[in-house]
Amino acid sequence: MGRPEVPVLLTLTGYLYSKGVRIKNRSFRLKSGYGIKNAVMGFSWSFSIAYSLKTFNPVILIFYFLKLFMNSTIFDLKDKDKDNIKTIPKLLDENIKILLTALNITAHFIAFLKFGLNTILITSFVLSQVAVLNKKEKNSRSIIASEPSISVFLYLFLWNFLLHN
Repeated sequence: MGRPEVPVLLTLTGYLYSKGVRIKNRSFRLKSGYGIKNAVMGFSWSFSIAYSLKTFNPVILIFYFLKLFMNSTIFDLKDKDKDNIKTIPKLLDENIKILLTALNITAHFIAFLKFGLNTILITSFVLSQVAVLNKKEKNSRSIIASEPSISVFLYLFLWNFLLHN
C-alpha cells in the first residue's frame, strides 16, 4: 500500500490544474477545454485508487473514473452561469442529465458484472441517480451538494470490500 508515486501524481495534477504549464509561448491549463478538468481529475484519483490495491484491477479504475468524472461534473453545475470556464454543463445545458445518467448506469453496470449485486453498489447507484435527477431549478443544489460526500463514504466501504475480494 505504501506507493510514493500516488501522492506525487496527485500533487503534480493539482499543480497543473491551478498553475498550468508554459511551453515556449503557449500556456496549457487543465481548465482550458470542455471536460478536460473532469477527465484529468477522474483519472488521477481513480488511477491512485486502483494502483494502491494489491493487484491492479481495470474494472476498479473504470468504475472510479466514471463516478469521479460524474461528481466533478455535478460540482460544475453550480458555477455554470457564474464563471468563464469551459465546462460540460455549459456545453450540454439541460442535456447534462442524460450524460450523467449514462455515466452512472455504465459505471455501475461494469461493477455489477465484475462484483455482482451488493448493497453498497445498489446504494451508490441510487444516491448518484437521485443527485442527477433532483436538479429541478437552476439554484436547487441541496442533494447535489451532499451527494459527493455520501459517495465518498460509500467509496470507502466499496474500496474495503474490493480489497478483501
